[in-house]
Amino acid sequence: MKRLIPVFIFTFIVIASFWGILNYAEQREAIKQQDSDIKIETIHVFTDIQTGILEEIGKSFYEENGIQVDVVHVTKEQLLSKEPVQGESADVYLTSQQTLSALKEGKKLKAYSSENTDTILNLFKDENAFWTGLWIDPVVFVVNQEYALKHPDFNYNWTDVMSDNTIRISITDFIASDMSEELLMTLAEHFGTTEAFYLLEQGQTHIVQYGKYLSTPARMASMGKCDIGISSYNEAKKIENEKLPVFILYPTDGVPWYLYGIALSADSKYLDRGERFINWLLNPVRYKGIMKDKGYHYIYINDIGISPDINGTKLKYWELEKKYTDEGKKILLNQWMDKIRFGRSS
Repeated sequence: MKRLIPVFIFTFIVIASFWGILNYAEQREAIKQQDSDIKIETIHVFTDIQTGILEEIGKSFYEENGIQVDVVHVTKEQLLSKEPVQGESADVYLTSQQTLSALKEGKKLKAYSSENTDTILNLFKDENAFWTGLWIDPVVFVVNQEYALKHPDFNYNWTDVMSDNTIRISITDFIASDMSEELLMTLAEHFGTTEAFYLLEQGQTHIVQYGKYLSTPARMASMGKCDIGISSYNEAKKIENEKLPVFILYPTDGVPWYLYGIALSADSKYLDRGERFINWLLNPVRYKGIMKDKGYHYIYINDIGISPDINGTKLKYWELEKKYTDEGKKILLNQWMDKIRFGRSS
C-alpha cells in the first residue's frame, strides 16, 4: 500500500495540472470572445484631398483618443452627391472651402462650435458655424534669387508685378484646376472684375508660361526660366526646402488664399466623435510634424508666429467672402479666355 502512495500522488498532480490547464484555456477563450465583442470606435472622414496624409494623422489621433479614423477618399462630385458613397455615411467632411460651402447649401452639414472654433477669425469659418477652416494656403511670389538681388528696391505688389513687362512671370493656368480657377475669382473679387482683367491683360504680355500644375510657376522660378512664379505657399515651400535659389516673398498689398476646412456631417451617427476630431485638429502642434514629413506646408488656423519674408513684409490676407456661383465662375473664365488668354478680342 505504501508503494502505491507515490502513484496516487503523481496521478493527483497530473489530474490537477490537466484541470488547471483546461481551466486556463477556457478562461483565455472567454477573454478572446469578450475582446471580439468589443467594437473599436470609428469615425468616417470623407475627403477629396490626396491620399496618405489623413491616414497618418488618423493614427496619431487613434493613439491619443482610441478612436479609429476611417478615411474615405472620394471625388468632389461624390462629396456633393445625394447618393451614399461606398455604402457608408460620413461623420466628418474634410475638403476645400468652396466644397464645404456647397455641402452647406445642399444641407449636408450640421452646425457646430466650440471654444476652439470660437478663436478662429471670422474670415476663415462659416458665419453660421457649419464649417471651420483648418489649413490656409496663401498665394505668394516665388522670386528667382538672382533677379531679387539685382532689384533690391522693387516693390512686390500685384500692380507692379503685373504691369512691369520686363519681369518674366509664370502663373498657373486658371482652367487647370479648382484651385487655379479660384485664384481668378479672388482677383476679381478683390480688385473688381474690370481692374482684375486690366492687370491680367497687362501681365499677358510678359507671362512666359501658364502652368498645367500648381508646382510649375515655383519650379520655373527656381530654374531661372522666369523671374517671378505666382504660386501657392505650399508649393513654394517645397521648392525652398529643396535648397533651390528662390525667395518666398509676400505681396505688399496682401494675398489671396486657399482654405481647407472641416465640418460635421448632418448624417453622422457619432457626432461626439466628430466633435473630438475637429477640436483635436485645431491644435496643430499634435500633427504638424506629420504634415511636414509628408511634404505639406500649410499655415494652420490656430497657429501663430508666421515670420515676415526677407524684406520684412508680413502676410496680409485679403478680406474675401468667396460666394462664387457655378454660373458666375463659368462666365468669368470664358471672359478671361476670350479677352486675355487667347486674345480673341481687341
